[in-house]
Amino acid sequence: MSQENNPNNEIKEKKPEGFLIKGWRDFMAEIDRGYKKFQNYYEEQAKKNQEAWNANKDRIIKFFDESKRNWDNTLMEWGIELEKLQNENKEQWNKNKENIENFFRESNALWDSKLQEWKSEINRRQSESLAEWDARKQKISEDIKAWQEDTKKKWEKGLKAWRKEMIKGSYLFLVFMIPILLVFFVIVALINWLLPN
Repeated sequence: MSQENNPNNEIKEKKPEGFLIKGWRDFMAEIDRGYKKFQNYYEEQAKKNQEAWNANKDRIIKFFDESKRNWDNTLMEWGIELEKLQNENKEQWNKNKENIENFFRESNALWDSKLQEWKSEINRRQSESLAEWDARKQKISEDIKAWQEDTKKKWEKGLKAWRKEMIKGSYLFLVFMIPILLVFFVIVALINWLLPN
């Protein structure tokens, strides 16, 4: 039986994208675009010096592929964690919307400044030996790792603050609801006791 004729198939409605998911996807797309621009820029500079390009081409491609793969995996992990937390606590996300948007803006600005720094380094050292290339590759890898760690620390700090607010909100809810519920049950008990069976 084909899927079109099967009455048990249900078409799931697509949920509207939340601002956080949209922000996250925009953030990932912007980093991807910046990364691709950086890679294209570096390749153009390297092509100007044909001998260096032929000697380093495979290493450059391998380096960027490995870096991109690592970064994509990191972003995917962060995205999964972000979506899980958003689904669990939608009300709190509305309260923290501005903090999250600032996080994305700061991360994008930091990423762009790092790309500019790396581009200027590449311009200064267009023709470099294999040893210089390895040192530069190591520095760029360390910069990327340091930036990822810094971003992750900021992310974790924000999540800790958010969790504290959730616990505080739950505690205050209980503090106010318990007396109200006690009064309600006392009134119900009195009414049942006073009314004849």
